[in-house]
Amino acid sequence: MSHPLIAAHRGANEFLPEHSLAAFRQAIVEGADGFEFDIRLTADGHLVLHHDRTVKRTSDGKGAVADLTLAQLREFNFAHQYPDCAGNPEAERIPTLEDVFGLVVDSGKDLKLLIEAKHPSKFGPRLELRLWETLKRWPGLDVTVMSFSRAALKTWRGLDADTPLVWIFEYPFRRPPEGVQILSSRVDYIDSTPDFVERSHEAGYEVYTWTVNDADTAHRMAGLEVDLIISDRPAAIRQTLTG
Repeated sequence: MSHPLIAAHRGANEFLPEHSLAAFRQAIVEGADGFEFDIRLTADGHLVLHHDRTVKRTSDGKGAVADLTLAQLREFNFAHQYPDCAGNPEAERIPTLEDVFGLVVDSGKDLKLLIEAKHPSKFGPRLELRLWETLKRWPGLDVTVMSFSRAALKTWRGLDADTPLVWIFEYPFRRPPEGVQILSSRVDYIDSTPDFVERSHEAGYEVYTWTVNDADTAHRMAGLEVDLIISDRPAAIRQTLTG
């Protein structure tokens, strides 16, 4: 049986700040097949990696990403809860999307990049447009675009006909948006609907799931033939599945 691909969830963030360059660099060291991460637009039009609408949980600052400039965001310490990272700018500083692209290119690795467009956003489809414009400057990357938002996926497909699209969903499952090749949901949905993966494959979709951080879950998902699992602990999960 083939094993699912393993993508680092916001980087290898078990012991490092999520979405930091340090966490993505560690994911490369740990042999992840790729990264999963979230993007948001700043007030001055930069794409940065951040999950939450505000920076309260992840930094020593406050405010919404959309209301702050990149320069303002760079004043905050995103590793303030990680004393071992003190003085490491790759841990402390919020990265731009192009920072991560540069890290990937410099690594020389063929890494799968799963980019989630975070919505709702006050910028609406400008988020997808800026992502499309950025990707045109970085040809050759293995990019997959993800979103919970049907509108965002429709916008993307109108800009680009070729990039793989992932519809992320929770409950209940509905008809997937047009143009989507991949379905993604939480582990608990996959567990509660054991024939979902098989039915999705029969319908021509791949299936991704998150967040897989323990051996039992990894083996269950592999047994169901999920195509890719997203984990905070890529090295440990790879060892579980291959060792």
